[in-house]
Amino acid sequence: MSIKYIEIELTNDEKEAILNHSGFIITSDITKKDLSDKRSKWIRFNSTSLPDIIGELSYKCNRSRNDNEVFFLNDLASHLENHL
Repeated sequence: MSIKYIEIELTNDEKEAILNHSGFIITSDITKKDLSDKRSKWIRFNSTSLPDIIGELSYKCNRSRNDNEVFFLNDLASHLENHL
């Protein structure tokens, strides 16, 4: 069975936040490579792991005391949710 990937356009700041806050959840080498590449704008996410990534970003967002981080992580999680 082939793995279904969802391509999502992200900025470098968004990619860095995903790696920092939910990188441990990402098991796909393709996704890790895309997130690590500063020149890639379209990131391929495994459709089965994307909800877990969103959940971890939401968890970090709910526990942050930094308003800027809260807004950034909330927007990022919403952006990812729109692609499910």
